[in-house]
Amino acid sequence: MNKLLDMFKDEEEQCRFGADMRKYELYVIVPYIVPIFFFFPFLVDKESDFCKFHANQSLCWLIVFLLLEAASGIVGMISPVMRAFAAIITLFSIVCMAFLVIGALKGYAIKIPILGDIIRPFR
Repeated sequence: MNKLLDMFKDEEEQCRFGADMRKYELYVIVPYIVPIFFFFPFLVDKESDFCKFHANQSLCWLIVFLLLEAASGIVGMISPVMRAFAAIITLFSIVCMAFLVIGALKGYAIKIPILGDIIRPFR
C-alpha cells in the first residue's frame, strides 16, 4: 500500500507538514468521507500547511466525487445491463475515498491528479 501511496505523494508539499500533522490527522479525513465538508480542515487551523493542503485536495475530491456519481447515475439509467457498470463506478469512488483517508492518516500529501495542481483556493 505504501508504494501505491508514494506514487501519488507530493514530496514538496509533504516537506511543509510539521508537527501539526499528527494533531490534525482526524480532522482532515472528515471531508474525504463527507466531501461537502471540504472546508473543514481550513476552519480547524488556517495557518497549518497540513490543513490547507487537505482542504484543497478535499475540494478536488468533491469535484471528482460529484462527476463520478453523476456518471454512475446517467450510466445506470441507460439500461439494466449498464447498472452493473454504474455499480463499478460507485465502487471505484469508494476505493478512492478509502485511499485518500488512509493516505491522510499516514501523513501523506496525496495529490489528486490534474485537479490537485489547478484548484488551490486555500493558501
